[in-house]
Amino acid sequence: MNKIKYFFLLTLTLISIGCAVQRQSKFTSKPIKLGMTKEAVITLYGRPYKESSSIDNSQNLLETLYYKEHIFLRRWYEVNSILYLENSVLKSLEQGKEQLLDKNRQVIVR
Repeated sequence: MNKIKYFFLLTLTLISIGCAVQRQSKFTSKPIKLGMTKEAVITLYGRPYKESSSIDNSQNLLETLYYKEHIFLRRWYEVNSILYLENSVLKSLEQGKEQLLDKNRQVIVR
């Protein structure tokens, strides 16, 4: 009987965690620091949804990492964060344009 209680408690806990709504950007909840390596950024924030790279005239590797988040603040917003790296070291962070998503978007729990 105790096994069944623990199973239901574990299941309820996992469902509760899965239903969490993001209300804050991960870049403000886990502050980013200039000078971080690319590996440290990816370890902390996960893989970006898009990347680009180039080499400048001085043979520096320039990389851009794009992160997209959906945040709920009475309405759903899409927030884009753009990270600029030089030779795999974070040089700057830019907040991209915020976009209000569909007003009627609902959270669906499966």
